[in-house]
Amino acid sequence: MKSFVKGLWSRTKSTPKPRALDNAEDLLVGDMIELSDSFGLPPRLRNQQFRVIGIVTYQFEREFQTTFNLEGVNNDHLDLTIENDGGRQSAAFSLSVDQHKVEQMFDMDQFSQVFDGESLARLGATELEGLEHWLAADYQQEVRAQRGYFYNQDCRGQGPSKFEGDGEAFDYYFLVTPDQTHGVEIEVFGGGDTEVSLTLYRPVTDIKALWPAAPDS
Repeated sequence: MKSFVKGLWSRTKSTPKPRALDNAEDLLVGDMIELSDSFGLPPRLRNQQFRVIGIVTYQFEREFQTTFNLEGVNNDHLDLTIENDGGRQSAAFSLSVDQHKVEQMFDMDQFSQVFDGESLARLGATELEGLEHWLAADYQQEVRAQRGYFYNQDCRGQGPSKFEGDGEAFDYYFLVTPDQTHGVEIEVFGGGDTEVSLTLYRPVTDIKALWPAAPDS
C-alpha cells in the first residue's frame, strides 16, 4: 500500500514550469544574452553571446540602478545596464578602461577639467585601435561629483530602506556626446581609486535573444 501511495503522489506532483525570460531587466546570474549583428555595435559585441556572471547595484539619491556583469566566449568583460527614459528602454554597454588607455585617448589637461574646472568640461578623444566604436570625437560634461553608492549585490525587490546608506560611497562624473550615443563615466572612490568606463547607448532591440540558466547551473 505504501509503495502504491508513493507512486500515486509522484504522478500527481506538478512539474515546475521553466522560468520565462522576456526582458533583459529580469536577468539573473547564469543567464545568457545574444546580441544582434548590427554594424552599430563594436565587433567585440556584434553577434556575440554573453553570460551574466554578476549583478551589482548603484544608488543615486533614492534611485537604484541594476547593472549586469557580462562575460563573453572570448573572455571579454563588460557591463550592461537597461535604462528607462519616459517608458522607452535602451541598453547601455560599458567597457572599463585602464589609466594607460585613458592617457592615450584624452588630453590630460582637458581631462583634469572634468574634476576641478570652473565650468563643466568639454572633452575630445583620440581613436584607439580596438575601441573605434566605443569612442566619439567630442563629449560634453553633464554631471560633476554626484554622490552615489555602490552595492556588490542585487538589490532588486528588497526596497531602498533595506540597503540605503550601506553601499560604498563614490563621486560620479558623466560626459556624453551631443547625440547621446556615447558616454564617459567616471567613479572616484575613497582614497582616490578611480574607475573610467566608455559607455555605448544602443536600442534594446540589439539584444536579440535571452535565455535563462539551466536549473542546476
